[in-house]
Amino acid sequence: MINVQTWRTEFVNEAIQNPKTKTYDLTYTDIDKYDDRSDWSLNYISKYSNEIITVSYCPQTVSLIINNNKYGIRKLSEYNLPKGKILIDATTLALPEILHLFHLLNDKKRSFDVIYVQPTSYTELKTLGIDKIKLFDLSDDGLGIQQVPPYIGYSAHSMLFFFLGFEGHRLGSIINSDEFDTRNITCLLGTPPFKLGWENRTLSNNYKQFTEISSSSNTRFKFAGANDPIQTYEIINQVYQSACYEKRNLCLAPFGTKPAAIAAAQFAVNNKNVVMLYDYVKKKNKRSTGQDLIHTWSFQYTD
Repeated sequence: MINVQTWRTEFVNEAIQNPKTKTYDLTYTDIDKYDDRSDWSLNYISKYSNEIITVSYCPQTVSLIINNNKYGIRKLSEYNLPKGKILIDATTLALPEILHLFHLLNDKKRSFDVIYVQPTSYTELKTLGIDKIKLFDLSDDGLGIQQVPPYIGYSAHSMLFFFLGFEGHRLGSIINSDEFDTRNITCLLGTPPFKLGWENRTLSNNYKQFTEISSSSNTRFKFAGANDPIQTYEIINQVYQSACYEKRNLCLAPFGTKPAAIAAAQFAVNNKNVVMLYDYVKKKNKRSTGQDLIHTWSFQYTD
């Protein structure tokens, strides 16, 4: 299993110090540039890593594409993992890539680091009228809610744990699906948020969805720091223990912050009967602006 051993946080303007030697032998990343953070992250790993390896997940073929080579998820162990110190750039990678890299590294019994760069702000959607709710223009709809192999299972009687973000339509897709039982849904709210007051943006952007299920759902809320995968992991474990007691699968829908998604991927790798959900939304260009803090988590493999 894999566990967080250390956590370092720096301001981005202090992070790049032109090291005399490279810190990492290889870094897994997505080099598509969506925002300021993508540019900064690529510059960072170019300075600190000897080799940059691109990764993307294809849901249609259920395969991980590593440096343009396709590996079916069932045969991912055939990938020849290079030797040396490993870094995962979670700033650019989405949940499926992070999940499968964690799975691979756990299978290969390797320790590794993960970095994530927080934005200064997210792009608001320009709207007309007197609506006071700030909406955000972060992504376009993708393939819709799907289970991510090999983390699949029965969903009809599962316990659903949804991670809230700024895009209410993603919760709406769960509510409007016949596959999931939303009568006893649990929602994770990132508190404290990246910035004071952002938790109110999350609630307001999901308000219509809460109203829709209020008459038929016993919605419960859990709270963990938006940039804290360690606390989030513990909260997931609490819900997981309840699911195990009731002999149900736990369905994780980590559509909130990336650190929360990191915790979800870690938990799925370390535990049985966990179903991972993702909707494969398409990131929009300039979805965020600026870069604030960079987090580095060191994950240690243990038997």
